[in-house]
Amino acid sequence: MRTRTRLLASTAVAVLGVTALASPATANPSLRDPSPASFQGRTIDLSKSWQGAQVCAVLSRTEVRCYATDAEASADLAPRASLGADGPIGTFAYYGCDNDWLCIFEHANFAGRKLQFSDEYWHDLDEWGFKDKTSSWVNNQDGGWTGCSGSDSGTLGDGAGDNRNMGACSASGNLGSYNDRAEDIYG
Repeated sequence: MRTRTRLLASTAVAVLGVTALASPATANPSLRDPSPASFQGRTIDLSKSWQGAQVCAVLSRTEVRCYATDAEASADLAPRASLGADGPIGTFAYYGCDNDWLCIFEHANFAGRKLQFSDEYWHDLDEWGFKDKTSSWVNNQDGGWTGCSGSDSGTLGDGAGDNRNMGACSASGNLGSYNDRAEDIYG
């Protein structure tokens, strides 16, 4: 009987060990599969192609929305608090990045495709088809009704430990030697 109990216990430990080794994505959210994005009524995988989208917003770990234009994105993502009796009041955009967002751009001077974030965790830019493609950024997080408050910075990382701070209420239209080097982003 003891041999059978030991055998069962050993088997259970082995199974748990293999399960833990086989599923690192559950232990580290940055290693998970990319979330599909919604764009014009269909689901797309941004790691493969943006399929005509120009702006994508990462709303959460499981919700990503993409748009054909900046105006379309702003209209859909405008905070409900900014709705007045006659519709949206405005979103306090700063260099093309709406209030409460951290935005990165494909080209210098805030041009090209835009990828924007509002959650505070590390994002693998490869998931969004943006690895080594960031040339400018705007941090317009924590804005509220009066504009950016200056209390929510972000970070660009190159995957080798060389990070760039993206101070709250600031922007960089040209990343110089850091151009097209970002592999991940926090903010």
